[in-house]
Amino acid sequence: MKKKAVYIISVAAVVFTAIIICLIVITAHGSAAGRKQSNGGAENLKGMRLPTSLKPSLYDVRLRSDFVNFIFDGVVSIDVECHEKTNVVVLHCSELTVTDVAMSSPDAPHPTWESNPALDGKPKFDEENQFLIFKLQKPLSKGSKYTIHLKFSGPLQQDYVGYYATPYNTTSGTRWIGSTQLAVTYARRAFPCFDEPAFKARFLLTLDHAPDYNAISNMPLMSNTTLEDGWTRSKFEESVPMSTYLMAWTVFDFTPLEKTTNNGIDFRVWARPDAMDAANYGLNKGADIIDFYGEYFGTKFPLPKMDFVAVPGYQIIAMENWGMNVFEPAKFLYEEGVTTSEDQVTICELIAHELAHQWFGNLVTFQWWDDLWLNEGFASYVECLGTNFTEPEWNMMDMFMWRDKYPVLVTDSLVTSRPISMSVDTYDKIFQQFDWISYNKGASILRMLSNFLGEDTFRKGLKWYLETFAYDNTDKDGLWLILNEAAGEDGKSHMDVKKIMDTWTIQMGYPLVSITRDYDREDGIHFTATQERFLLNPDHPDAKKQDYKWHVPLTYTTSRLPQFEMMPQEWLTPSTDTRQISIGEAQSSDWLLANVESRGYYRVNYDLSNWALLTDTLMKDHAAIPPASRSTLINDAFNLARAGYLDIGVALNISRYLYSEWDFVPWAAADDVMGFVESMLRGTEAYGNFKTYVADLTSLLFSSGIGQIQRIAFLNKRLQAVIVKLACSYGNPDCLQKAKSQFAKWKNNPATNMIFPDMRLAVYCTAIAEGGQGEWEFAFEQYQKTNSDTEKATLLAGMTCSQDKDILKRYLSYLLDIDVISDAYHERVLTGVIANAAGSTLAWEFFWNNFDTILKIHGENFFNFIAMATSLTATLNTEEQLAMLKSELDKHPNQWAAQRTFTQGIEITEANIRWMGNNYDKVATWLQQEA
Repeated sequence: MKKKAVYIISVAAVVFTAIIICLIVITAHGSAAGRKQSNGGAENLKGMRLPTSLKPSLYDVRLRSDFVNFIFDGVVSIDVECHEKTNVVVLHCSELTVTDVAMSSPDAPHPTWESNPALDGKPKFDEENQFLIFKLQKPLSKGSKYTIHLKFSGPLQQDYVGYYATPYNTTSGTRWIGSTQLAVTYARRAFPCFDEPAFKARFLLTLDHAPDYNAISNMPLMSNTTLEDGWTRSKFEESVPMSTYLMAWTVFDFTPLEKTTNNGIDFRVWARPDAMDAANYGLNKGADIIDFYGEYFGTKFPLPKMDFVAVPGYQIIAMENWGMNVFEPAKFLYEEGVTTSEDQVTICELIAHELAHQWFGNLVTFQWWDDLWLNEGFASYVECLGTNFTEPEWNMMDMFMWRDKYPVLVTDSLVTSRPISMSVDTYDKIFQQFDWISYNKGASILRMLSNFLGEDTFRKGLKWYLETFAYDNTDKDGLWLILNEAAGEDGKSHMDVKKIMDTWTIQMGYPLVSITRDYDREDGIHFTATQERFLLNPDHPDAKKQDYKWHVPLTYTTSRLPQFEMMPQEWLTPSTDTRQISIGEAQSSDWLLANVESRGYYRVNYDLSNWALLTDTLMKDHAAIPPASRSTLINDAFNLARAGYLDIGVALNISRYLYSEWDFVPWAAADDVMGFVESMLRGTEAYGNFKTYVADLTSLLFSSGIGQIQRIAFLNKRLQAVIVKLACSYGNPDCLQKAKSQFAKWKNNPATNMIFPDMRLAVYCTAIAEGGQGEWEFAFEQYQKTNSDTEKATLLAGMTCSQDKDILKRYLSYLLDIDVISDAYHERVLTGVIANAAGSTLAWEFFWNNFDTILKIHGENFFNFIAMATSLTATLNTEEQLAMLKSELDKHPNQWAAQRTFTQGIEITEANIRWMGNNYDKVATWLQQEA
């Protein structure tokens, strides 16, 4: 995107006044950047990092919000300490008009130039790095304290970053509110500041607003006063030290639900008036989880209050601002009789995730964005603990593999993956850090670490970590140091945490542990375990560039002595990557299972005889192996076959046991891997037999009535949703008939929707796919009428199933008008049409023909844009499609945060082509034999 210009408008004489329009679009960034700079003139500044000569200690921010003219005016005073003699002041500023700049010192507290540090020339603006730079006539003294004063204004835009405006509808018309999204680097769009994580400071905030509004922020409200013009001035208590990206405020006309937690924290939730009933779930679960974390971490929540806000139109899912979390309404509001069990899990996990950040990210913050995973990995792991506490029947630790680990194992098996901890020296790279690696791999290796250290030692280490670095910043080595100390105190000094974990954080990828048994010996089980890097495409030209090895905690158990909690553990290391292991109590006829309960971040392959023993057990008595391990066997087998380490027939043979599987977690894993096979076979002669096979696998469960029962246990509801989806999408006649019938009843009586929430997506999709324009138009009408964010999302997804290309083409065109379909839902619509055989080509053409417009709409919402890019390339599997992808990327070089995603899309397409060449004939033959 074209960078916007910078204008210097005027200069006053006595009190130096410069008007600088700080107009930068972050999506345009991409230059190389250096390390932090120290002293020197503005001409010596290089790269995106601020100098370290000045350190802020307190911000006093005062803002006035105008929702008629959609502007805000502000003044900020920043107390700083000079750490190194300098005559240059550098701070961040973007999209703001700065009208006054001045400095004062304790000896001359008023910002006038007769007695204060005077500017030397005009302030300058470094557009590329978003720096506001001004030189002083005399240098600031090391150890002295000063205050920077700036007056500024900015637009209240509907762009959901910085300080923005967003509308919501009421019976009396449209109302506007103001809220903030200062992460990742958007605090500088709300007020000039030192906008890097390590520049922690305290904040004072004053908000002037119309009298029919109220305001909240990170800290409790200190006072409300009425101004001479009738407006209200809201002042907030001084904050604890925190990074700029965690500051937050909202100006709105909502009223809260509130309660006090058992630990005395004032807890409130806010939403638009017609959605308040759906906010109770978030209030209750949030209150439970925040108290649980305080006990679990041994460190109580350090603020006196917590607010949750469901911000209308918010698109970045959620944000962990300290003491004031904000949420996308569809990901937060729980509506009884409308919200699905899957969405309920998402809501609870998201609440737990953002609350985990109050400790991991807010209390202790990463030093720089290269260790973002210390925030997101911890929150993604700890969210499972918090959710498991408040919803114990959900078995969240079993779900962890399916929701967190399995997806990242695919991404991390690419040669174009990245280490968890890597150098970040451009703005694009900051945004690219928000990916599967930081979140899911970070969570997975922390789960592995907790298991091999032991939970008690891990918790002790976390407590010490939070105490040691409270209100400060650190990096991964700070974490390893503390955990080493905890391990040593607990008699585990033989575990060098840094040495072990560096192999998981500094290297990309993960190991494949191959197990080969010696069946000739009858005195137990004897096997050799070796490690190598698992690659989705081992034939890739760059596959052999790095010979990575890891410290691998290898756990195992057998059918003779099944242990799924206190199981034996051996270590594979970079220097001893092959181990000979014996289990004397077992026999050669017993099965062997490694990576028990999938607690390690690696895949396991076995010799064919052991695969046969495991398959035979699954067919005869699958309950002998717990659901989590059954799930992993399915996921590993199909992905080993996908990469060419295992014959696809072995994986397909394992899937046959699913006919009698009644647990959700293995079926969720099966849904994923079967979905990949379906996408490869789509349009081939084998596709019909594959649909018949999967429909047959679901037939027993579907015919049992699982698709017709509403009041069942939670995990059975999850299973119900998967089985009905598979049965209908793969053509089970009974499922098709029931879905069409239920949709028709609703269509005939729109006021009463009797379709079970967990079945609605499958029913909508099936009825619209099997129907015509009437069904689609009815669904679109219901989308326009409903006030339920959950129901809107479900209807939009269901409408992507239409088989009418004219309808799909029109549907896609609606994405260019956010007044028709909110941009918060665009990724859902585009992804759904891509997955539809009737619409995949249309979606491809729409995306590339409108690339610049889509990038403009979603440029700031990098999560949505990356998700679209991922879906667009996931199922390409021909040389022609590969050539088309490369051609489009050449035409559109500005891919912003999705650059790595598109690069990986090329690699995935190449791997898919390889899969077709290696496996298609085998799969077709196997399916023919099953038929």
